[in-house]
Amino acid sequence: MAKLQLGALNKFPRTTHATVTEHLRQAILLGHLPGGTRLVQAELAEALNVSVTPIREALRELSTQGLIELDAFKGAVVRMPTLSELEEVYEMRAALIPLSIKRGIAQITPQQIQEAAALLDQMEATSDHEQWVDLNRQFHNLLDDATQTTQLRQMLHRLSDLAAIYINLSFSEQPLRKAESEQEHRAILRAYQRKDTKAATKLILNHLNGTLDAARNAVMNQLASA
Repeated sequence: MAKLQLGALNKFPRTTHATVTEHLRQAILLGHLPGGTRLVQAELAEALNVSVTPIREALRELSTQGLIELDAFKGAVVRMPTLSELEEVYEMRAALIPLSIKRGIAQITPQQIQEAAALLDQMEATSDHEQWVDLNRQFHNLLDDATQTTQLRQMLHRLSDLAAIYINLSFSEQPLRKAESEQEHRAILRAYQRKDTKAATKLILNHLNGTLDAARNAVMNQLASA
C-alpha cells in the first residue's frame, strides 16, 4: 500500500480511539480509502501518528459498521461497492424513512429546521463534491434525528453512511444531479416545516429513487471498467 497521507491526529481533543475511528470512517465515505484498499495497522499508525492499539480498535468498530472486512489472512480491507449492497441499502432506507417521518415530523424543532436550512445553504454554495456529500449526509441524519427513537435513528445513520459511498461515486457520472438534489432538499424541508407527513414522505422517496438511479449507473460503470 502506498504511504498514507491522512494527517496526524495529535491536535484533536477527542479520545484517540474515537478520533481514529471517525477519521478513517470519513476517509472511506469520501473515497480517500477506496474499496479494496488494504488497511495495514502499522502503516495507519504511522500515518496518523498514533499507536497501533487505537487503530486495531477502530478497525474492529468499522467492521461492525459494515465499512471494512476483517480477514484472518488478508487483514482489514475496505469493502468494495457492489450493486447488490446499493440496492439493499436503498430498499432499507425506503422502508425505514417513512417510519422516521411519521414518528419525527411532529417533533422537529425550529432549531433543527434552522440547522437543516444552514446545511442546505452550505451545500448550494460549495463546489467541492466531497464537502457536498458530507453535508448531504448531515442533512438527512438531522431529519432522521427528529424521530427521537434510538434504534431507528442509529440504523438510518448507518445506512446513510453506506449511501454516502455510492453518492460520492455517482458524482463522477452525473455531476448535474447536484442542482436537482438541492431543489429536492428544499422541497423536503418545506414539507417538514409544514409538518406535512404525506408530502415529506413522497418527496423523500422520489429523492431516494433519483439518487439510487445515479448511484446505480456509477457502480455499473465502475464494474464495467474493472
